[in-house]
Amino acid sequence: MSTSTIMDSPKSSSHRLVARQHTNPNILHQSSHSKTTYKYSSKYQNGKRNGSPQRSSTLSLASPTKLNVVRTDWSEAQRETGTLKPPAAPPLLRSNSTMGLSKTDRFIPSTYSSSNGKLIRDDNELQPPANASPSRHIEAQNKLIYQQTVADACGLQMNEKILQFRPRPPQSKASVISLNFKNSQYDFKKNSINPLRSRKINNTPERVLDAPDFNDDFYLNLISWSSANFLAIALGCDCYIWNASSGSVDLLHSFNEPITSVRWSDDSTHLSIGKESGKVEIWDIESCERVRTMDTQSGTRVGVQSWFDNLVATGCRSGEVFVNDVRVKQHMVNTLANHVGEVCGLEYRGDGLQLASGSNDNVVTIWDCRSSLPQFTKHTHTGAVKALAWSPDTLSLLATGGGSSDQKINFWNTTTGARLNTIDTGTQISSLHWGSSDCFGKEIVATGGYPNNAISVYSYEHQIKVAEIEHAHDARIISGQISPDGSILATVGGDENLKFHKIFNGNDDLNKMKSKRNTGLVSGKAMTSKIMTIR
Repeated sequence: MSTSTIMDSPKSSSHRLVARQHTNPNILHQSSHSKTTYKYSSKYQNGKRNGSPQRSSTLSLASPTKLNVVRTDWSEAQRETGTLKPPAAPPLLRSNSTMGLSKTDRFIPSTYSSSNGKLIRDDNELQPPANASPSRHIEAQNKLIYQQTVADACGLQMNEKILQFRPRPPQSKASVISLNFKNSQYDFKKNSINPLRSRKINNTPERVLDAPDFNDDFYLNLISWSSANFLAIALGCDCYIWNASSGSVDLLHSFNEPITSVRWSDDSTHLSIGKESGKVEIWDIESCERVRTMDTQSGTRVGVQSWFDNLVATGCRSGEVFVNDVRVKQHMVNTLANHVGEVCGLEYRGDGLQLASGSNDNVVTIWDCRSSLPQFTKHTHTGAVKALAWSPDTLSLLATGGGSSDQKINFWNTTTGARLNTIDTGTQISSLHWGSSDCFGKEIVATGGYPNNAISVYSYEHQIKVAEIEHAHDARIISGQISPDGSILATVGGDENLKFHKIFNGNDDLNKMKSKRNTGLVSGKAMTSKIMTIR
């Protein structure tokens, strides 16, 4: 049998057409314009009934009248041989076979399909992807709220089975009457649907400062905002202090080596500056003088710091965390070693009893400050952990954010070590900060890097994205700091810009106090029309 193949272009959606020339003399061929002919016999032939049509020739697939006009219901094997065969009978099912059988009766559903949660709720289908817009997250959450409200109005539980195949435990008459009365007196006003609405935040920054020579290194922490409203930023080998109340910028000092981290003390009177050599200098902000130099003896850069009272913890590229007491001569009081990668995240808990550290080895360690042993070690993240944030109103609640290969926010109970929730952000996380709003209550804001360099706000209660500023920077956001009143977020990125966005309402009392004085964070077009330079 010889075969000739006709192929369309690769971009065409037509099927391959195969014209076969048979050498079997028993099969009659027709011309390209011939029609199918049938033979009728007055007797039984080959077990077929009288007068039944028999195909005496095959259709030519090369016929121009048959190209993509009617799709035959022959199988591919039957088309190649050119014979017309009856369809194969379906296989008989044994009595114990379940293939093709329905799981339910025609009239009485099974308990599996009659579950109220299966009928009206499918959480997996309602959940949008992690990188979806806040409006899609809000819409999905509103559907869940609506379903829960309808279930409450009907006196049902979302996971309750409608059909019970076991008798319910006996109840007293009084309890049955009270239950019926409760269902009949359903308070729609109290349980009315309160749809969620996306938060509105201004995409335009309150202020923009030029930050030339800013080091675009994800593992460094080069910005810190004090409780006295002073913002320190390191630009190369220089350290600058920006007064957020007056808007003035002052050069603190120019060093002979790159600065790798800055951090204010709790009382905002001292600033610690980490350097490439592994040394940490303590500066008095009032006199602008260096009061102390501490050597970590690691010989590697100090990329992150954290203060509590008179203690300052420093994280180094060697993976070690050194706890220093600035009051005594022998400043190093403890050494914490549990990481094999550079320590890039470090935060004391509000009461100072625990210290959280994150590293480039994708590990989160929670330390008991009364010992040198780790209390909990978490390997959940799959990327570098730089973003750490303790909840201001719940001491044992810790939020951790992963890098570009992880992109998740994990919430931990540091008393039990349990993971409470996880949010997939779909972007690199460089910093996390807690806040609140009237719409969603407790919230957390994350600054991101690749792919969209966004500032995203998530509701902690609903675990959804409620607001977002896409492309807040032209390059990835390296660090972020929240203002003392909790309303303004300062972010600095690889585009060498320091931007200020109003994210939360902040403390009303502090806002009233700030409104009586001339602050550097004044909203309006006048502030955004001019880009100031820190230097």
